[in-house]
Formats: sequence, structure tokens, C-alpha cells
Amino acid sequence: MSIKKQKGVGLIEVLVALLLLAIGVLGFSLLQLRAMDATQEATERTASMNIARDLAERIRINRTQLAEYKKAINGTPITIDCMSKANFASCTTVNMANYDAQQILDKAKSGGQTILMSNCKKSESLSCIYVSWGKTDIKKSLSNCVEDTGTYVVDSKCLVMEAY
Repeated sequence: MSIKKQKGVGLIEVLVALLLLAIGVLGFSLLQLRAMDATQEATERTASMNIARDLAERIRINRTQLAEYKKAINGTPITIDCMSKANFASCTTVNMANYDAQQILDKAKSGGQTILMSNCKKSESLSCIYVSWGKTDIKKSLSNCVEDTGTYVVDSKCLVMEAY
């Protein structure tokens, strides 16, 4: 081939190489975004697991008041500061359940999470702790989190922990 026929071919090769490089960089950027989403999801799930575990441990310590914990977590707990010197001696197990529930609800709210207690979908004899975050609203219905079969709803942002 003569030089006259090859005029501009080098420029086209450079443009094709730049196009391929741009596609590669775009793909890498999308992978980075997906990794950031996965990291955020893992962080939210870990925080939710910690809140659910904290509630389960408090119930385990004060297990005679399971019904009171459910009522307080799902409603508005009666706030009594059982840790102050003035109230410590007169604090009952019911008061302690309400105090614990208020602390858990405050932790969940500060983290942008919602927490509920209800019977588990698969076993009515067990109580489950449900924690949701993001756009998943479990206050309206638990079916936003889990199906009747007990499996998670696709793309729901929630966690279920069997407690008692």
C-alpha cells in the first residue's frame, strides 16, 4: 500500500483504541459503584443484626416479660429510667422491659431503622425480631419484608431474627 492510501488510518486506529479504553474505564466505574452499594448494604445489615441481637439478649435476661417487650417495641414504651439512683430500687421487671425497649427504639431510630416484634411466619410459637431500613416499611406490613413462607421479599432491606 502506498502512503497516500494510508493517510488517516493511524488516526482511526487511535480513535478505536480510545473508544475501547473508554468502555473499559466505564465498566470499571460501574463495578466500583456496585462494590460501594454492597458495602453499604453490608454495613446496614450488620447494624441491624447488632440491634436485634441486643434486644434478644435483653429479653433473655428478663425472659418473664416477653409479652411486655413485644408491647413496648411495637407501641410506645412507658419511659422510666431504671438506671438512675432514684428509680433503681423501685424498678420492676416490667419497668426494665420498657426501659430496654426505649433504648432499643432510640438506637434503631438514630440509625434510620425500624424494629418490630411479632410471631414468626413459619412458626407461630416463636417470636421474631424484624429490623428494616431504607424504603422497606415494616410498620405498614411485615409482607414488605418476608413472604408468608418465611422467605425474604426480593430487594427488601430487612432482617429477621428468631428470638423466643
